Amino acid sequence: MKVGIFGGTFDPVHMGHMVIAEQVMGELGLARVVYVPGGIPPHKEASSVRASAEDRFEMVEAAVEGNERFSVDRVEVDAGRPMYSVETVQILKERAPDDEWFFISGADEVSNLLAWKDPDRLLEEVVMVAATRPGFDLSKLGHLEAGLRNFDRIFPVECTRVDISATGIRRRILQGKSVRYLVPEGVYRIISDRRLYEGDEKRSGQGGRLKEETR
Repeated sequence: MKVGIFGGTFDPVHMGHMVIAEQVMGELGLARVVYVPGGIPPHKEASSVRASAEDRFEMVEAAVEGNERFSVDRVEVDAGRPMYSVETVQILKERAPDDEWFFISGADEVSNLLAWKDPDRLLEEVVMVAATRPGFDLSKLGHLEAGLRNFDRIFPVECTRVDISATGIRRRILQGKSVRYLVPEGVYRIISDRRLYEGDEKRSGQGGRLKEETR
């Protein structure tokens, strides 16, 4: 069975993430896609992650509800430490060693693959799917060939351009603007109910549902 891993901070998960997962799944014939929210992202300052790990996990859980081919995994949230993609992949593969695994990431992130931890070992474990937007210059990935033994394990997939970003969503919320229909409805309800992203300080929950940060 072909399985996609879609990792990210998902702060918050939005419709662009859903479109990428759906279209990559269709293009490559994946049986399912597993979203893996980062607990403590290793490549970001902790202060730059606005919602708690639990809030972000629950938003992704709400986003995938109703699609039996999408799921969400707590492996990085429960780790209590920064985890690199190569570690996450090994854990997921150990659970289902007979599956064929694909790692989904944006083409811009893939263009920086040489800065990832053990990129060649990662490419031995998975096919790296570089989700591109229409008109993306694939030559931006060309420099990787000289630095990677397994460059041929990188596979670009063109997806519909959805001009939505987590940064833009958080900015709209700070400005008091609606983000409905930029995020799945369940995600919108969580953001509204817990008043996420409304202030300068991190919010880990509202209404008696305070959640501790994963550290």
